[in-house]
Amino acid sequence: MGTKLDEIMKNANKRAKEEIITQGLGEFSYKRIPFTSPRMNYCTFGGIPIGKITEFYGEEHGGKTTTALDIVANYQNSDDNRDVLYIDAENTLDIEWAKKIGVDVDKMYIVQPKSQSAEEIFQIICDSVDTGEVGLWVLDSIGALMSAQELEKTMEDKTYGGIAKPLTLFGKKVEMLMQRHKCTGIGINQIREDLNSTWGGISTPGGKAWKHFCSVRMQFGRGKFIDENGKELTRSAENPVGNIVMMSMTKNKTCPPTRRTGFYTINYEYGIDYLRDLIEVAIKYDIVRKSGAWFDVINIETGEIIEGKIHGQANVYELLKTNADILAQVETLVDNVMQKN
Repeated sequence: MGTKLDEIMKNANKRAKEEIITQGLGEFSYKRIPFTSPRMNYCTFGGIPIGKITEFYGEEHGGKTTTALDIVANYQNSDDNRDVLYIDAENTLDIEWAKKIGVDVDKMYIVQPKSQSAEEIFQIICDSVDTGEVGLWVLDSIGALMSAQELEKTMEDKTYGGIAKPLTLFGKKVEMLMQRHKCTGIGINQIREDLNSTWGGISTPGGKAWKHFCSVRMQFGRGKFIDENGKELTRSAENPVGNIVMMSMTKNKTCPPTRRTGFYTINYEYGIDYLRDLIEVAIKYDIVRKSGAWFDVINIETGEIIEGKIHGQANVYELLKTNADILAQVETLVDNVMQKN
């Protein structure tokens, strides 16, 4: 026989027209939009969580936009055939680079504000998400937006709060809409010197409340340049073919906090260097076993040596690039072990 409390809970679910109250909670894991880089998928336990807000922030040329475009490309290749909304607040989106990464730009709604306030941009996102037809939105970037208050005043007039107040209201509204429609959001943000800190440090535009709406926060920075063989170059290198993108996980409420730092590789000719990052993860799981300058490719499930005595990591790269069968075996082994961990 049910209690009064049971009846209250039942009526609350009926009013909500969905089950928002349960007694107890079963095992739950977030579905994710993966990165192209196996190394990034390792660090994030499979990608960014669907239905949540993820913030990419960091220094200029740190890889934030490239990482967001990579997520867009992989979302467009998923089973979810809804639209992508991309807010190019800085009006700097490189369409050719987006295509190299795999983005179908013709199937993406791109908003490039001219004189619109932050409030107007936030309303566009909320209205779009509320249709249920948008599965992913990207705001690039928060630091480029101006509130209506700032736009209306002259350079001599003082303004207070900037976009913090409208961004806080936006966070509250869009998070509710995203829950309802299973939509995912990425907010790209810049960094500033934190003048209020005694010991220095950095902060991000938009106030403190925005951080609480983000289930995941990832800080990006540009690492070393590399040559065509993946060898690291100095910062003064004249003709690098790519660079390492460094990532630090500063907040993650959707998976264990055990993998806090990572990286992936960008090649300026074709985008994310999938093979180079696959090898890094394979080395971590002992699928590619390193002994000095020599490498063996191992089937860790059987102990069999798939390919042995390979000299140098560049030759491991060439082996996987030219041998589809061995590449497929390594990919399967990496996928299997990542699913277990």
